[in-house]
Amino acid sequence: MTEFSSTEERVAFYLQQMKKAMPEIKRQIKVYEDSVRSGKSKKNKITISRNV
Repeated sequence: MTEFSSTEERVAFYLQQMKKAMPEIKRQIKVYEDSVRSGKSKKNKITISRNV
């Protein structure tokens, strides 16, 4: 974990991290909205596998 000496540094760091993540988040939201708009309700299968 990164140590910060001031709140301003902490806020600047988190804002930078959010800027990096936002394009992917917006893409995922668009995919979700498109699927809702088209009426397709595909449920994802969850497969639990065990590495033995």
